[in-house]
Amino acid sequence: MELQPLTLAIADDHTLFRKGVIEILKNFEEITVTSDAANGAELLEKIEGNLPDIIMLDLEMPDMDGIAVARYVLSKYAKVKILVVSMYGEEELVRKLLEEGVHGYLLKSADPEELREVLQLLRSGKTHYPVFSQNFFTLR
Repeated sequence: MELQPLTLAIADDHTLFRKGVIEILKNFEEITVTSDAANGAELLEKIEGNLPDIIMLDLEMPDMDGIAVARYVLSKYAKVKILVVSMYGEEELVRKLLEEGVHGYLLKSADPEELREVLQLLRSGKTHYPVFSQNFFTLR
């Protein structure tokens, strides 16, 4: 039995980055971007009634930031996975995202193949966080 394509929604206020990721993901036939938005509020409007498997979020966006979107989605749509993609890699930030229940974190400097692998991990029910120290995961 063949898996259905993984559906993905993206919210990032940097248009060039967002559209670039969409173009990259077109090369991966198992991933379909169903919607994209420049902020969290716009994304929530677009996914209503058409939930993706995974939402990829930037942290800092106007109108509604990534953490606010993650909190809303995690409270309302338990099956949707959240991947935060950011240029900030501080351990404390990643720890906060883990505490919020976000399923994964990836730096914007990641390779496209790494993004593909992380999306597949999240789809399979696993999480992805960079390991900063041996004690990082004792929180979980």
